[in-house]
Order: sequence, then C-alpha cells, then structure tokens
Amino acid sequence: MAMAGLTSSTNQPRMAPPPGRNPSMHTYHLCLCFLLLASTATLSAAVTASSYSIACPSLPPANDRHTDADDALSLTRSFQISAGQFSGGAAGLFPPEDDDLYNDRSFAFFPHGISRTEDPALLHLTATFTLTGGRRDNYSFPASVSFVLDGHYSSASLQLCMVGMGTERAKDGSLKHYPDVALRLRVPNPPSLADPFVTGSLEGGSGLGTFRLVAYAEGDDYKYGSDRTACSLRPPKHPDRESLRMLGGDNSACSHLTQQLMTSYRLEHGGAQLPRMRVNQMRCTTDGAAVHVRAYAVLSNDTGSSERRRYYRRRRRFLVREEAVVADGHWDSDRRMLCLTACRVPLPVLSSAPAVREHGCGIGMSFWFPAIWTMRERSIVSGMLWNSTNAGSGLIHGMITASSMDDQRSSTNLSDVKYSYNATVLGEARKHYLEISMGKKKITGSHPFPDFNCTVSDFAFRFDGLDIWGGEAYPVTIGSVMLAGERLAADDAFFQHTVAVEDKEPALLNVSYTIRYTAPPDNWVRPTNMLNYSVGYEKRKISAEGVYDPNRGILCMVGCKEHNGSTDCHTLVTVQFASLDSKAQGHGTGVISSLRDKTDRLFFEKVDFTSYGMYSSQVFEAISRMDMESVLLLASTTLSCVFIILQILHTKRNPEAAAATSITMLTVVTMGYLAPLALNSEALFASRRSQYYDFYYSTSRRLEMNEVMMRAPTLIAFMLQLCLLQLAWSGRRTSTVSERTVLWICLPLYALGGAFAAIIRGINARAMSGDPSMISTGEGPATIWEDLVSYAGLILDGFLLPQVILNASLGKSRVGVISPWFYIGGTMVRVAPHVYDVVRAHVYTPSMRSSHLYASPRGDLFSIVWDVVIPCGAVLLALLLFLQQRLGGTASLPAQRRRSGGYEMVSNI
Repeated sequence: MAMAGLTSSTNQPRMAPPPGRNPSMHTYHLCLCFLLLASTATLSAAVTASSYSIACPSLPPANDRHTDADDALSLTRSFQISAGQFSGGAAGLFPPEDDDLYNDRSFAFFPHGISRTEDPALLHLTATFTLTGGRRDNYSFPASVSFVLDGHYSSASLQLCMVGMGTERAKDGSLKHYPDVALRLRVPNPPSLADPFVTGSLEGGSGLGTFRLVAYAEGDDYKYGSDRTACSLRPPKHPDRESLRMLGGDNSACSHLTQQLMTSYRLEHGGAQLPRMRVNQMRCTTDGAAVHVRAYAVLSNDTGSSERRRYYRRRRRFLVREEAVVADGHWDSDRRMLCLTACRVPLPVLSSAPAVREHGCGIGMSFWFPAIWTMRERSIVSGMLWNSTNAGSGLIHGMITASSMDDQRSSTNLSDVKYSYNATVLGEARKHYLEISMGKKKITGSHPFPDFNCTVSDFAFRFDGLDIWGGEAYPVTIGSVMLAGERLAADDAFFQHTVAVEDKEPALLNVSYTIRYTAPPDNWVRPTNMLNYSVGYEKRKISAEGVYDPNRGILCMVGCKEHNGSTDCHTLVTVQFASLDSKAQGHGTGVISSLRDKTDRLFFEKVDFTSYGMYSSQVFEAISRMDMESVLLLASTTLSCVFIILQILHTKRNPEAAAATSITMLTVVTMGYLAPLALNSEALFASRRSQYYDFYYSTSRRLEMNEVMMRAPTLIAFMLQLCLLQLAWSGRRTSTVSERTVLWICLPLYALGGAFAAIIRGINARAMSGDPSMISTGEGPATIWEDLVSYAGLILDGFLLPQVILNASLGKSRVGVISPWFYIGGTMVRVAPHVYDVVRAHVYTPSMRSSHLYASPRGDLFSIVWDVVIPCGAVLLALLLFLQQRLGGTASLPAQRRRSGGYEMVSNI
C-alpha cells in the first residue's frame, strides 16, 4: 500500500473549458489598485487607535524609524503572497466552496509600505489585500474585493494583524464598501520545510463574514535544511543524459528543472495505480555550484475527465482542499538526480494551527531524466518516493514510482534519448502483420504510402469511430529516430537518417506510437437519438510498438492500454493507411482489438475507427488552392466594383433609366455585400485557414489572410451599391413607376423557398438522429443559420429576377434600363463559383476539415445538381433581360405609361 487517506476518482460529464478572462479586467484592477494606493496616505486618520487596539490587542503599535530602500525591498518580498486560497465568507459573495465548476478562490497580499519600529521585533506595514473568486453568471467578470490595510507584524510571535476597509466593484459599476475589516495572519519568517504555510483569517461586518486563509510561503528567504540530504536509494540504472551536464552552478539549471518538474505524475506501487501527484509550485536557487530546490505538490484524487475541472486545476498553483507534500533538497550533479526530503501534511486552516509536525517528514523523493525509453516507460521525468526514516512509517509503505504524465512536451529536446524496442512485442506484431498482409498487393517504385521520403506528420493522424469519440496517434520513433519532443526539429533528422532495414523481404520498419482517445464507459448503451444526450467520457491511452510496411501501408502494433487504473499489454492496433494519391478523405482505417481470450475479464470487443487528416502533400496543395481562391475572391469583388461603376455611369447618362430600375433588385445586391461585412466573414476565413497549420507540428507557417485585403473590396462595392440605390430611389420619387407587382411576386416566392429549405433540413436532421451509426466529424452538419445564409446566396444568384418582373409589368420600352456590363458581368460573377466548384471537385482531394474562401458551401448552395441548376437559371434571367431590352418597342418611356397598369399608381418605393 501507498499513501493513505486518498479516495477513488469519479467520472464527470463532458464539458467544454470556459473562456478566458476578459483583458479589460486587468485595466480595472490597475485602476482600483491606484485608487487604493492613493488613499493609503489618509489611512492612518481613517483607522483609529481604538479600532486597532480592539482587533489587535497583542500587537501594540510602536513609533516608526528610518528604513533604507534595500531593507524595505527585502522585507516586502518576504511578506508578498500572490497565490493564496480562501474559504468561508458571507453567503452569496462568492460561489459555494463545493462548486468546482465556478469556484476559483484566491487571495493576494502586496505590501506597499514596510518600516521598522522602535521595537526591534515589530514591523509596521501598509498593504493591499485582494480576494478573487468566480461568478456563476459571468466568467469574464470575476468577483473581486480589495482592501487597504494598516498594522504590525511581530517576528517574536510570527503574527501579523492589520485593520482597514474594503471596496468591491459591483456588476452595475457601483462601489460597495466594507469598513472595519481585520486581517490576522501567522507568517513564518523565514519559512522552512517544517513551517511552510501562511495561515489566518479575514473578518468584517456589513455582509463580508469571516474568511479562512492559507498560502504556501513564497518568500525568497526560505531556510533550507542544514544537512544536504543524499538520495538514500539509487533509482534503477539509467545512463546519464548528455544534455544535463549543464546542471551545476549554471543559471539555466533552475530554469530547466522548474520547466520540466512542474507537471503531473502517475504514482504506482506494486503494479497498482495510485492517485496523481502534481508539482504546483517550485522555487530554485543557486549558491555557487549548489542548486537548491523547494517544492509544493498536491496529492489529488481527481482522475476524472471533467474538462472544466481540469481547466481550473491546471491554473491553480495552490489547492486548499487537497492533501499536500512539501519538500526541499538539492540537485546531485554526480548522480544527475534531484534529491529531496518531503513532509506529507494536512493543510492547516486556522491561524492558531501548529507548524508541520516532525513525524510527518520522513519521506524521501528523487527525480531524474531517463535516457532510455521503452514501451512501458516514456516519461520525460521519473522519480521515486520511499520511507527515508522511521518517521515516515505509516505514510508510505514500500517503494512508489513516479512518472510524468506528459511524455510529449513540444518544448523538450529529446535528441539524446535512446529508444529500446521489446523483441518479444516486435515478434508478436510481425506475426499479426503477416496474417493481415496475406493477399494484399505489394506496391514498389513510387511508394504511394508514407515512408522516409515523407514528413513526420504523415505518420500521425486523428481518428474517431462508432465507439470512439475522438483520438490522436503520433509516432514516438520510426526506426531508431526519436520523433517525440521537438517535432518541429524532428524532420531534419528524419530526412537525413538512414534506417537499417529489419527484413529484406518485406522491408519492415520498427515503429512505436502513443495513442490517446476518448470513449464512453464500458457499460454505456448508445442512445437512439444521437443529437440529444449527455454522458461522461473516459480518456484512454495506448503505448504500442510494432512494424510498418511502407509498400502496403500496413501498420501493425502490440501495446499496453491504460484504462481505469489498470494496464492491459495484450492489445493489438492495426492501421491501413490510405495512399498518398488517394482521393478519399483521411489517412485510412484501423482496428483496436484484444489479444486475450473472450473469457478473460480484460477482454474487450474490437473497436473500428476511421482516421482523418491530411498528408503533407495535401496540406501544401490545400494552401495553394486557398491562395488561389483568395485571388479569385478579390478579383470577383473588384470586378463587381467595376460593373457597379459602369451601371452608375449608365444611369447618369440615361436619367429615365433610374425610374425603371428595380429597387428590390438593388436592395438584394446591396444586402449581399453588407452580409459579409456585418458578419465579419474575414475572421471566419482566417479561422478556417488556421486549420491548415500542419497539425502534426512539421511546420509553423502562418496561413491567415490579411483582413484588410478581404474587407476593402467588399466595403467599396457596398458603398458603390448604396450610391446606385440612391440614384434609383431619387429617380423613383419623381416617377409613377410602381414596385408593387415585383413585391407581390418576389416576396411570396422567397418565403416559399425558405420554407421548403427548412423542411428539407428538418428531414435530414430527423434522418441523422434516427441513425445510430452517424458520427459527427469535421465541421459537422450545417446549422439553421448557415442554411439561411446558403438560401440567401441562392436569392442573390437570381438577383435579376425582380428586374425581369418589373420590365414585364412595365411593358415595352426601348430604353436600356440596365447596362449589359452590370447584368452580364454580375451574372458571370455569380456563375463562376459554381463552375469553379465543378473543377475543384475533380482536381482537389476533399478533406474532412476543408476550408473554402471562394465558392464556400457555407455561403451558397453547391452540389452536382445546384452547379447545373443555378448557372442555367442565372443565364436564363440574363437572357430574358437582354431580350426585354433588345426587343423593346419604339415608343418612348413616357408614352408607355398609358399602356401599363403598373403606371396607374404613384409610389415612393
């Protein structure tokens, strides 16, 4: 057994992490702090001697004496607290303490004035104290109460007592004041391993209540143990890593240790998984060649998969309600490991709580950086915990191994780490490969499957399936090349390395992978309606190694699956990669299956999945396509500007044409230019392009479009269209031409089309909800809003319809109301995307996350049928308009007023 008092984990419903804090809050806090600091000069007058003597009878005030700047700065650092936690308080001020989804309670204590007094054991302080917690109703506006305090600290009793007043900014912007506030803290000075916590309380009337406070002491004057504890037990033999020779007295030693060691660790004892440990705080100092480290670690039972809880827990540097371990020690440069002495402590919550008792400090801890990875051990940091003295008995029984859970940090250089394959596992994987490859044709020559002529990203993929909600697989090694860690730099070694072929026939490559995915619980039953359900999900991981055949695209691996605290090393993973020149979406298909007997309790039914993503060649092709589409989009919008200008000139040359121009037609076109501006569509374009970062870290090319380039032509076209609309409106005001007939026909027609589109969408949604095999991937089905936008695109494709109807209602006229440039050019602009869509479907490989800047399915209707129907309809309307204007009678426009019923009503429309 290992550490007692830890409970099992529970699964939580899947929830998205909340959005980040509002940047405007920083400005608010700065302004509030400025106001609080400005009021410090008058604080002494506000705080009477009687109020201080009542709150702090054990710390009588003393006269200040001169304190030099360096001494004051040193004292300020000793008392500063930036990440304390609190509990309690008046109901309603902060969310309940047991509400993990909204609760992020913390406090900060910043002295802004410290001076010594005539009493050598007494310090006079003025400080700002801030309580911060989440709000239920608004993530971006946290509840925050700040206090300006004045008081004294006794180095003899380690007690700090201050009084003052507080201010809270309410949601409506008003200020709420909290007078007569008392802060009492026990501050160890200096803190040490046996006394590492600041504890105390904050009390006040007027709805404030009493808060219990606890913080890990952050002072730079920490007192390390006098004896430099040596690692009493050596870890298993691990060759030294060349990259760690810089650790000694170098200033980079602390930076490296802090970066690597502050992470979560998996604890294991006798093969059994234990609750997690996370190093939340670490302070490192160098003294010549010596490197001293002190740390604060949380022993957490939270192994569930609630994403929102994990979001908060990652941000918290200090957790009140968890059991903790405090430790200090040094870096042993000879053994290349960190040696620590630790105390497992229950966190005190009262100012009167005693310091950590010595009998809890019998834990030894060591951490090192493994130089050899295997299928079972792929941790950047490994460690051990044990009983170093009799004082530790009862806390830890036996040896506990610790391994970091983050084995793929992109910031870690693993170039000097070696990988050791398991011959037995490779033999098992090769046997299953031979069974699978029988009957599959070997392809040589151009190598249409990923091989060493490809990039690392071609071997990585994302996947999902009927019983998998999402996952990713990425290679750790291919051959003897380590690909984990700095993946951006891995390609160079990948290209230059020559892999020793294991077999001449077939040529198989040894590979190792890490596979992570989420799946429903084992007892989960798939609901009938997949569009409306809520269920907790479980995160699973498979560490596997095996063989890959680049001539057949077959990946076959045997691995260890971690699930519910157990490890099953009889798991088979097979993947059939799609060829590089395939027109199919994704990387191929795969299966995760059990090699155990069906009667074994660890046996599980096979899980099929489909991998998706893009090969690097497809990514570069998509980038080129999108660059071309951006040019087409800019060109079409620019041409539209030219056509509108020509129509404006045509209207000014023919004043009578303005009265006969359809206001409805011009309004439809104007709204077509307004919509992208109002909906900020260039941001949508940028987000879609950002999907083409090379997802698997082989490139960092920035792919976002220049927003000004996307916005400017559309804005110009919109302004020109408004000018044209204004001309037509002015001409109509002095005319008797009516738009009523156009509205009577167009509006019902548009409404009927919209209703028909809604019915079709409802039928499709109902069909999807009744099919349990439907898996939502990529961008997912279109929303109602997106369907409306596409239908609006159809209306815009037929922008000439109102003009054709108006011409028919007016009768014959020889006046060319619409310039051929406007209606023929505008028709070509609307038809061109559909012609391009046909070409794109035959030339480019589709992707599950395809991004379209030009001819976007989210802005118009595109399919084989629509690509025929829409151009034919648009050309037909243009032809009708041409015939109406070309074959009109010889009578003048005014003479026609008597022949058309449309001229009988005067209208301003």
